[in-house]
Parts: sequence; C-alpha cells; structure tokens
Amino acid sequence: MLNLYTETAFQVTSATADSVVHLRVPRKNGSYDKSKSSSTRSESGRAWRKDQQSYSSHVLASQSSIYFRSSKTYPRTFYWKVVNNGRVLHIQCADFARSEADLNEAYFTIQFEFQDQIIPRGVTFADSDNLDEISAFVCTDKNEIFNLRVPTSAFRDTRVLQSENLGQWCQPLDSSTLGIDTVYRIYASTPLVVVISFASGRLQRLKRRSVQDGWEQDNYDDRSWGASIRGLVRRGGYHAIEFGSMQLDPRTAQAMAVSADGDLLFTVCLNHTLRIWNLNNGRIVATKDLLGVTREPNDRTHLNPAEDAFLQVFRDDEALKFPTVLTYSPQKGGHFKFWDIKGSLTDSLIVEDRYPETPLSAPDPDPSGNTVWSVVGFKLDPGTNYGSAQLWVLWRNHNYHQLYNCQLELGSLASSWNSSWVKCDAKVSAKTVPPEFVKGDQQDPASKWLDFFFHPGRYSEAALDTALSIYEDATSAKLTASQREAPLRQRMCTTVAASIALRKYGESEMDFDRFCIDTDAQWRNFYRIAENVNDDRNAPLALAYDAFSKMVWITMTDKCCAVRECSKFELFQQNELGDIKDLEATTARLWPHRKVSSDDGEPFLDLAILISASRTFRESFPSDFAQDLALAIEEDLSIGSDYMTPTRTLSIYDNTGFGDAVSNDTFERLQADLSPLGGISALNNETFFGVLDLFAPKSRRAKSALRNTVFGNFLLSAGVLDFLFSQKQALMDLLALAVFVEGELSQEEVKSTVFDASELYDHIAPLLRLCNRNLWLASHSRLVPLEILGTDGNPNASRQRSDTGADDKRQVTIMEDTLSKAVRPQPAVEKPLMYLITDQLSEIDDWASGKDTLDAEEGAVYLQCDLLVQGELDLATEFLQYQPSTSWSSYVKGRLATAKGEYDVAAHYFRKASYGLACGKAVGNLVALSAGLLSIIEAGYFYNGLPVYLHHITNLFESANAYNEAAQFAHLTLESLHTGQKEPLPNFRAEVLSRLVTAELKLSRFDRAYSALVQLPDQALQRSSVTALINSILRSSGSVFGPEGVVRTLQSLPWAMYPQLARHMDSYLVSLAKSQLVSSSLTSDNGKVDYLSIMHSIRISQKDYRGALTVLYDRLKLIRKSGRARHDPKATALRHVLLALINLMACMAPDEAYILVETEDSKAARNLTHGEDNNVQDEGFMMKMSKRRRVIITLEDLRKEYQAILDRCSRIERGDFGFEIDGDEESEDEEADDMMADQSQSRLNLSKSSSRNGFSGGEDAMEY
Repeated sequence: MLNLYTETAFQVTSATADSVVHLRVPRKNGSYDKSKSSSTRSESGRAWRKDQQSYSSHVLASQSSIYFRSSKTYPRTFYWKVVNNGRVLHIQCADFARSEADLNEAYFTIQFEFQDQIIPRGVTFADSDNLDEISAFVCTDKNEIFNLRVPTSAFRDTRVLQSENLGQWCQPLDSSTLGIDTVYRIYASTPLVVVISFASGRLQRLKRRSVQDGWEQDNYDDRSWGASIRGLVRRGGYHAIEFGSMQLDPRTAQAMAVSADGDLLFTVCLNHTLRIWNLNNGRIVATKDLLGVTREPNDRTHLNPAEDAFLQVFRDDEALKFPTVLTYSPQKGGHFKFWDIKGSLTDSLIVEDRYPETPLSAPDPDPSGNTVWSVVGFKLDPGTNYGSAQLWVLWRNHNYHQLYNCQLELGSLASSWNSSWVKCDAKVSAKTVPPEFVKGDQQDPASKWLDFFFHPGRYSEAALDTALSIYEDATSAKLTASQREAPLRQRMCTTVAASIALRKYGESEMDFDRFCIDTDAQWRNFYRIAENVNDDRNAPLALAYDAFSKMVWITMTDKCCAVRECSKFELFQQNELGDIKDLEATTARLWPHRKVSSDDGEPFLDLAILISASRTFRESFPSDFAQDLALAIEEDLSIGSDYMTPTRTLSIYDNTGFGDAVSNDTFERLQADLSPLGGISALNNETFFGVLDLFAPKSRRAKSALRNTVFGNFLLSAGVLDFLFSQKQALMDLLALAVFVEGELSQEEVKSTVFDASELYDHIAPLLRLCNRNLWLASHSRLVPLEILGTDGNPNASRQRSDTGADDKRQVTIMEDTLSKAVRPQPAVEKPLMYLITDQLSEIDDWASGKDTLDAEEGAVYLQCDLLVQGELDLATEFLQYQPSTSWSSYVKGRLATAKGEYDVAAHYFRKASYGLACGKAVGNLVALSAGLLSIIEAGYFYNGLPVYLHHITNLFESANAYNEAAQFAHLTLESLHTGQKEPLPNFRAEVLSRLVTAELKLSRFDRAYSALVQLPDQALQRSSVTALINSILRSSGSVFGPEGVVRTLQSLPWAMYPQLARHMDSYLVSLAKSQLVSSSLTSDNGKVDYLSIMHSIRISQKDYRGALTVLYDRLKLIRKSGRARHDPKATALRHVLLALINLMACMAPDEAYILVETEDSKAARNLTHGEDNNVQDEGFMMKMSKRRRVIITLEDLRKEYQAILDRCSRIERGDFGFEIDGDEESEDEEADDMMADQSQSRLNLSKSSSRNGFSGGEDAMEY
C-alpha cells in the first residue's frame, strides 16, 4: 500500500508565558475547592515530576481534539485539551494562517480550571454563524454541566474574559435529571441544543431560543414510566454494563448526532445498535444492529464503554429526504456500514444497508493479528458532484497509530473500497534510534547523549524532568539544594555522573576506556526510563477533519499531529519498491491539484531503486566506520572550494578504509539491490542527478496576503526539521554510495564512461553543506519578543537586541526567526491545506538555501550578522563552521572576535578582508546584508579605498577599548595615504592622527603619541593633544615612578624641535601649578604630584634658568605660606630652597643674576595674618591689601638671607632668645620692612618672617 501522506508532530504550547489567561470556574453553588492546590501552584512546584503516574495525570491530556467553527472568518480553528488530572480545559487558536492586515492575532491561551474532574468525553463544542463566539459544554464528575461562552475576541484581548464578570461567560445548566441520574455523554449540535446521555439509558434534550434564554428540557426514554424509575434506583442488574463506578444500561447512547433540520436524533448505543429518535414526539422511529444482523433478546454483544462509538450523518444527495448514516462496528475485525433512511416521520423509518453484499473493512495495521488495534475515529468527506468522497480512518495500538485514507466512489463503492486505500507514514510512532557507543570517539558519551535528548521535538522538558526523578530514586542519587535549582541539562549531568567512578587498578594508569563504557551504560539506563515516559506523549486521542480546508489533524496526549501530502522526494523515500509502479496513476487520481509525473526525467522505479539501495547500504555500516565516514565527509565539506582536489572521493575511500569496512554480505546485498539497474558497474550519473533534481527549487509562488500564525509557525518549525533531516540522510546515502563505487571501479582496468564520482561530489557536496547549515538553524533556538508580521513586515528588519523580560518572549528556532517567517502561506481555496503545508516547507527550504534569491554564501554571512546583532555570541561561534572564505565573511568573523574580546584574532580577519572590502567589487547593499550590523554611515567605509576601510577598523577597536589594535590600524591607515594623495574625507588625516594619539596615550606609549601629535595639521588639535599627553604622563608615570618618572618622560620627548609645543606644555604646567596652589599646598611628600618641581626640572633641562628661578622663588613663597615652617625650627626647607636659588643664580651671567618679583604691603599683610580687624570687609581695606611693589632680588640678597637664617638657627641652638613686648616687636618689624636701602639687610626678610611662628608676610603672587 502506498504511503502518500506523512505526519508532522509538534508540541502545542502557549505563545509566551504572559499569553496564558487562567480562569477558575466555581461549582454550581459558587464554591471553590480550597483543599487542593490550583494547577498553577502545582505546576510551579513541579509536584508532577515525582513519578510517571503524576506526570501523566498532570501534564498529559486525557481528552483533546480540534474544533472548527462553521464561520469561515478568523479565528475559526481551536485546539483544546483537558489536563491537570482532568480539572483544566485549555483552549487556543489553531488556525494555520491569518490575513496580513489582522495584526491583532488571536494567540492567547485560555485555561478554565474546574473544581472537580471532567468526565471522559465530557467536553463538547458548538457555534453559530450569527455569533462570533464558541460555546463549550463541560460536565464534571459531580454531575454539573457548565456552558462556557468564549468570544473569539478573548483570544486576542485578555480583558474580554475576567473573573469579575463570571456570570456573563459561565452558566451552569439546570436540569432536574442531573440530581437523580449520572451523565455518561454530552453532545451539542448548536449552542441552543444539548443532548445528554445518562447511565440509565435515558436521553435528555436541553434547548433554548437564544443564548440569553433559559433551558427547556425534553426527556426521551423508550421504557415505561415504572421501568424508568426502576432503572434509576437499580444498583446492579442482569444486563448492566460496568464502567468504573457506574452501572450502564445497554441502551445508553454512546454517540449522538442531530439531523440538520433538528427533527431526528441518531444514537449508537452500548448494545451495538443504531437508534433513531423523532425529537418532535419523543418516539424511536428506527432501530438497527450495527452489522445489520438480528440478535437474540439476551444477546450480550455490546460496545466498550471506555472507548468512543463512531457515527457520522451526512447528505450525499440533496434529492433525498433523509440523510445517510455511516457507522462503525468493532465486531468481526471492524466493519463500516452506510445506512440509507427511508420512509416518513409519521410512520416508522426504514434503515437499509446501502451495500449489503460488500464487507466494508478498513485495512488492519497488523493483519497477522499479533497485536490488537482499535479505531480511534473516522471522518468522511462526502465530496461534491465534482469530487469523490474521502474516508479517513485512524487506528490505535497503545501509543502507536496508523492513519488510512480511501477515495470512495459511492456509486461503485465495492471496487473503490478494495483498491483505493492509501496510508500515512507514521513517523511519530517510529522509534528513535539511540546513539551508538564508539570506542575512541572524539565526542564524550555524555555530550553525545545530551545532544540526543535535547534534539528539538524529541523529548519534552517535562518528560526528561520526570525521567530524571525516577532515575534519581532508582540510583539513590542525592542532589544538593543548589544543584536542584540548576538547569535541567546540568542536573542530568550531575545525577548520571554520580553513579560513575574513574577507576584505577593496582599500579596501572586510570582506566579511561572503562570510564567511557560506564558513562555510556548509565546514560543508556536513563534513556530507557526517558523513552518509557516519553512514549505516553504519543498516544492518539482524536481524529479531526476540516472539510473547508481539506485538512486532517491527529491530537495526542502531548502533541498535535498535522497530516500533509508527501513531497515528491518523500514519495520515493517512504514507499516500497513494489508500490512505486502504481505511484503515478494513484497520485493522478487522488491529487488533481498537483502533478506527480516522470515526464522529462528518470523513471520513477529507477530513482526509487537508487534511493532504497543507497539507504540500505549505509544503514549496514558498523557504527565506528559510519562515524569515521561522516567525519571524513564533514572535514572535506569544511574545506573551501578553492582547495578541493579532483581525487578527493578516492582520498575519502582510502583514508577511511572504505573497502575493508564493507563486508562481503553487504556488498552482495548492494549488488542485488542495484541489479534492476544493471548492478554496481552499470551505475550512471544520470540516475543520481535524477534524485538530486527532486531537491531542485520549485517555481516562484505568487505573493499572498496571508501570514502564518503562532500555531502555524509551531507546525512549520517541526516540519522544516523533518524535511531537512530526510534530505540530509538521502544526500549522505548517495554520497557514500558514490565514494564506494568510485573506489571499487578505480581498481578496474576499464574506466566507466557513464559514472564519475568527482562530478557527483561537485553536485552533492554543496547541497549537503547547505542542508547541514539549515539543519543547524532549524535545531537551535533563542528567546525573541513575540512578533506579529503585517503587510510590510520583514524578519528582523530593524529589531535590535531586546531587554524584554523572558515572560514576554517565545522560544523560536533561528531558522524561523531569520528566514522561514518571511515565506507566506497560500490560501486553501483551490488546493487543500495538506498540500499547501508541504509546498510551504519546500519554499522555506528554497528560500533558506538561497536557491532563488540570495547567494548561499552571502546568506550564511547574513545569518552570522544576525546572531551578532542579537548578541548570540555562543551561537555565532558555533555557526562559524558554515561561513565561506570571502572578504565579507572574514570581516564578520573579525566583528565576532571583537565582540568576544579576541582582538588579535579580529585584527587577523580584518587584515585578511582589507583589500577585498576596500578595493574589490561591491557585494550589494551591506546594510541589508549585515542584518543591521552596519549602519548606513558605516557602510560608506567599504569599497571606497583602503584608508577609509582601515579607519573604520580603527573606530571599531577604539569602541571596544582595544587600543593596541586601534593604534596598529591607525598606523596602517596613515601608511595607506600616499604622499600627495587627496584625502578621501575632509580632515581625514587629522581624524586618523587624533585617534592614533588617543590610542597611544591609552597604551602609555608617549613617544609614539608625541610623534603622532606633531603631525597634526591643526594647531588647536595639537594643543589639545599636548594637554592630553601631559595628563596621561602625569597619571601613568606619576603613579608609578613619582615626579622623577614624570620629568624623565617629559624630558625624553623632543620639545626643542617644536617650540610652540614646548610653550604650550609650559603654560599648561603653570596652570596646573596655579590650580594646585589655590586649592591646597600640595607637595610631593604626600603622594601627589608636585607641579613646581616638575616645572623646575623641565625648565632646567631646557636651559631656561630664569624660568627655573621663578619656579624656585614660588616654591620659597609656598613654603612660607604653608604650616611646615612653624614646625621646622632649623628652617631646613627654607635653607634648601634658598641654597637651590643661590646655586642656580650663580650659574647665570653676572648681569643676568637677579630676579624681579612683586611683593605686597607688609603691614596690611601682617595685620591680616595676626587676625587684626578680621571682621573688616570694606573695599578700601581690600584695595590696601592688594597694593603691590616690584623688588629686584640679587644673588647677594639671597646669600644675605641665607646667612641670616643660619645665624638665627645658631642662636636658637644656643638658647639665645630675645624677649620683647609685642608692640615693640611689631614696630621694629615694620621699620625693618621699610629699610630697603640698608645694604646690611636682605630685601627678602625671610629670617624675621620665619621667626613669627613661621607665617608669611602676606599672600604673595605666584611668579612662574
């Protein structure tokens, strides 16, 4: 049987953590169950993870399906499930696409938490064309039925449904029977009609005129009044059917359906009968056994009450008065029946089997009967006058399922039923092969197993968490409190590693081989537990069919499975060779909307043989050789095309020992598989190319006005992963076969003229490299803000790194975030959605691979830029393996290295890319190609010459505080500017030099900074750079070597060659000294820079003796003003400065040995010093104080003063103190100050001023 359909399973989660609306529904009496914790508290505490039973009851759904509104407006499809021990009903929109103009997407998930468990099959939905809402009817095990009115706007806006307005959207149903009988099933045909099936076999219809009106009830029971009462009070009986704690009457309705006109009620009862009720008079108008046989009154045949009964009412001929009924009976291997209803409502109706002579049994997944399969559901699309009917049947065996489809010609059902069955490839039911242990593997077992467990879509985090808890209990592993708070991946490593020990035997070395074996064994034990827990997620619950879009869904306990048509390649990959001959004819009959033909190509059977033989061949490889071959191919793919050799296929063959690794049995099997094509020696490239053509890009699709929803993106992300994985496996199969055949044929004397492995490699390798890259994108994810694309939306067009909280973000694959969401879905009008999904997956592959748009190499660099823009440095580093060897790629690699702080690596890549990006041919719009990494201004630095590009790199390094590399590229920029060359930008050279000065100063390379600043063309820039240079020297040298280091550094610079710079340095040091003297008396002995000492040394080195004299004189006055003199009875500081002044002035020519200074009025100064009239603030006093006079001080004055200080110190040492009255002393001082013409007295008077407690004679102005 042909596999024409395939599955894409995915886990349905909320869009973001903040998009979940949680509402509590009280009991009918308004009470809440406070004894039990709410679902949110239970989930947050992860109480469900302790064992598999708790996990199943809280995480896995007990009921689930998809409901389709009769209205065609968005939103119209809703996925629902019952979780948390049957107490919470989840509902969320499940439309695949929406209008691009509808930016208010219905992505919210609504959770209704009930106080009691929902009964099995206790949820039913209904809607009306004139109401933009859905009505959910929910029955709990307390026999309470609630009507939840959920407007579709509630999935767009959280304010629509609030706990405060509970009465507006939640109403309990009132029925007298609910108090005396137990509800078994409920069914709603419309929001105004609800039918209840009770355990006693009674039926009750609740109806109302509008959603605001009250309910009216009609009871239906074919028994007498007395028998009905006895049925209500009976505790058990001869014919009762046990179901849990209930005793079910055999006539209890298990499935119900109301005719379109509302007159007839069709029921399938537990006693294996179809019963038809006239709702107008409450009578049964027809009864029929599901198999059409006559049974004895005491016959015990009945349906399983724990399962669903199946009933579908449809109308295939509008001329008929009554509809046709399709039923299914599990008896005798399972049989379908089409029942025609004839007669009149005034009399009893006649139920006739339309095909009494034709046994209508669906294909059994296991015809041998070794396993028991049961039907989960069936859906019939009766078709139209122009189309055939379609029947879908879903089988289940525990957690496995199988879906079948049959195209029915109702006029000739016998022939079409027997010959028209096809099936869906059950990918979800397939077991995942765990990784093999390979001794000497480059990857350690733990990493390999972690990659396996966290492969997207393979295991849920809840399943792994539960498996880990079970493993902990089994191994008695104990984690600390901090370890339990670690991420799941880390907890798994810690727990599994706790059971493994690195051993040493005797005097031997550590047994690492045994350690690896033990590690793999423990991970394999954990895998068995995880697989057992994870299997429960795949249990099918319901089959849903949307007749409007021709779409089939399978809902599972923790997944939703979309059924889609196979792509052309998947048709060959999933079907047996014996069925391929019917492929073209069958697809032409089933799929009028697409063409699957071998016209202008290789025969289908030849392609299928090659695909099957290559797959079987590679699957037979030993695990160690399979890994060696994969590594060899991967290594070869990583080499750029410029370095490839024409004999690389033979190199792979020889280096991996291909010939020795293939056993004789494997070789003979391959020869037999290829025998229809003439064997190995008859292989030709055309057959290989025919398979590769299956991956060729399709024609461009018309741009639609639709966008995928969040739910649709869940489906596409899972589908792309499956799509690409199958493609990779096929390419690896073909490449392995080509390498092997080339190696074998190379040993033959006669070279084949139709087979060339090197040519095949040149075609397969780029596809495989591209497929690996896309697989990486589809299997890595990141948190991004929820993004609703509109008419002009482009992926990440201007999105910068977001600081939004994690609750407002969703986990998406990088493929979706960067590429696939740009592909628009097509409307399901002329083509079914099952085909459009496959077509969109193929278009995503074409778009991501750049087959019809962007070049593959440019696309890889674009993706790398996007990772950089979003700050995903780890992912960007891992993605380096897919980067091409181009100048643009090298530049982006440099940007990544810069972001990681690897500046030497970045400099290497920037140099490598310099010529190509500076002088090469432009690759396109760099702003667009860089995904926002480059601004419009930065893009102007490319392809405009080497100086501009190098200057851009300088800016990058300067922004990253990488001043060493910034200086290097600034020098390179200057070197690239040739003499006489026009500057590429105004003031370009000055800008480069200025950045060079900054970088060199940051690196304390003052000589290089000085060399750069002297080249600055602008004097203002020079002065500011000199200021920065001096500040840097003061900070750097001063902090390490003190003033001596500053002086040495400043003296090492050639100031004499540039007098204007020397003058600016001197003036700047003067300003620093002035600010220092004004703020405080700073000296070098308190650990801070003494600018006067530095100025003195600098001026001496420049032979500016008069300037040095001025500095020393200022030092003299500073000492007089400071408090040091009063604590220095020997006047050591004064004597040292005076001696320095004498020595310096002695070095000058006699006619130059003087200094002209200004001094203030001594009397005023002394009055201020002694505190006389301190409160006087008039301006006259201040003017008096400021009166100055100029004094010439000669070498003789200095010597006299020095001698006077020595004499004074000598008297103090001898104890020769003179005691005078204060007034007399002061008057004498005044006279001494006025005797300037007295040759025996110095004009400095330092000896007297110092004797007055060390205070200065006044605030002398600094000279410098």
